[in-house]
Amino acid sequence: MNTTLTNKNVVVIGGTSGIGLAVAKLIAQRGANLTIVSRSVESLEKAAKEIGGNVQIGTIDTLDENSVKEFFANRNDIDHLLNFAGDSMGGGVLDTDISQARNAMESKFWGQFYVGRYGGVKIKSGGSLTFTGGSGPRPHQAIATVAANAGVNLLVESLAKELAPVRVNVVSPYYVDTPMWSGMMDAERKALFDNVAKQLPIGRVAKIEDVAPTFVHVIESTYLNGVDIPVNGGAVLQTIE
Repeated sequence: MNTTLTNKNVVVIGGTSGIGLAVAKLIAQRGANLTIVSRSVESLEKAAKEIGGNVQIGTIDTLDENSVKEFFANRNDIDHLLNFAGDSMGGGVLDTDISQARNAMESKFWGQFYVGRYGGVKIKSGGSLTFTGGSGPRPHQAIATVAANAGVNLLVESLAKELAPVRVNVVSPYYVDTPMWSGMMDAERKALFDNVAKQLPIGRVAKIEDVAPTFVHVIESTYLNGVDIPVNGGAVLQTIE
């Protein structure tokens, strides 16, 4: 079956787990020439086996500017580039650990900045670059992550002009039940999700399959450009306690 992604060269950074892996699977199912990229070769090989087919792998550390630069140095065949790499952290202005906040900004903003700077210029005309952001009610207790996401939104608007006619967008989920939360105790995670869910109009925290198709829609939509697409279950309509 031919789709708009058949034989297109698609690179997914952070495509080894969570939303990134789910999106990579959907892209592969649409007949794309898929490359998944991450820091861990072991994780890449495991994910490639799970995806199946002729999946290529590559290593990159988005926190290392030279690593990003080197990865894209000899690539000139990209149709679509998606980035899921980036860490988040909670905490308000007064109680956030400064070093952790800096790390969150480095990961969430500067990592995507490097991808946009060195990867964006390697995308074919008419292709797309898609970042991962975050959305929800404001003010929000995760100040470093929210600040980084705001920066990513501005990055998208700038790159949409600088890289034209390459399309640049960001998809912004809210709370999503992914392996990212595996470090929490089960009871603690359940309490958090239950508290968020009861205050969302949709009544539950997102699952990976609620969010992943949006990324595919964005890269297939040829007139979507320079925008932030929130996938948050109506979170901005509520004040999360």
